[in-house]
Amino acid sequence: MSNREYPYYFIKLGKLYYVDQCYKDVKKREVTSYDFTNKEYFAFPISEESIAKQIAEKCGGNIVEKSATFHDYVRQGQRWSRYIHRRKKKLWRVYTVK
Repeated sequence: MSNREYPYYFIKLGKLYYVDQCYKDVKKREVTSYDFTNKEYFAFPISEESIAKQIAEKCGGNIVEKSATFHDYVRQGQRWSRYIHRRKKKLWRVYTVK
């Protein structure tokens, strides 16, 4: 595979990096929450600048442009995915314990 580099984007809010967002319907009103981490290593890589700008506008952050080979971009996505999976599994345990 080529060593060509491709741009991708992180969303940064102060020293925090965007990880995920969640939509909930609370009493027939949609509520959005955003999850952040202080480690760029687990940040969500966004391939489209326009999507990154939309999310950054909604959560009050700024976009940070990065570039990496396709392989490194995929690895970033895998780190993010494992982080989200572990985090949601941990939260699920907390909410189901009586």
